[in-house]
Amino acid sequence: MYQTIACRINACAAFYQASGAYWFGDQLQDGMALSFTMPDETRAHLIRAAGRQFPQGDVQHWWLPHSGQGVRTRISDDRVWLAYAPATCINTSGDTTVLDEIMPFLESPALANGAHDAFFALMPVEHSASLLDHCALALDQCLTLPDINSLPLIGTGDWNDGMNRMGEAGGGESVWLGCFLLRTIMLISPIVEQHQPGRAKA
Repeated sequence: MYQTIACRINACAAFYQASGAYWFGDQLQDGMALSFTMPDETRAHLIRAAGRQFPQGDVQHWWLPHSGQGVRTRISDDRVWLAYAPATCINTSGDTTVLDEIMPFLESPALANGAHDAFFALMPVEHSASLLDHCALALDQCLTLPDINSLPLIGTGDWNDGMNRMGEAGGGESVWLGCFLLRTIMLISPIVEQHQPGRAKA
């Protein structure tokens, strides 16, 4: 547990930005580690993270909790963590009601062509959706398959941020992301089928 807390502190004060920001994927991973001992905190963060999603399906890579300001990027794995973390935590707790929690989306300008990221002050948009809908939207965006090898696009990183140049022009693919995406779909599909019969087949 202490190692997890140390990782959380480090993730909020890294070299990239040392301002106490939440990192989208990092803090979801930390929350999964706490799902046995601090399930209420884990649940709260699943809901918090869903509220950092744009209507197009992508999310803030990191954001400042006191203002909501943060970065919009082309990093691809954040979206999959949004579905993987709830699936993992529900398999631990057996409680699917978290999927019904309603959170708003965020609004910001789209990234300019060729831009890796952009820092914005954000405002929630008028419409909201359930955590389940947020998860589905994130996975749908990840299922953008190029014509070459039918692998998901890496964007500007797939958990390995050092691979950011591989997909900056929009053509790089990620085997790792494909495996992660497939595993996430396998985990969440039976949960969705139990919670909303017929939804997982849609």
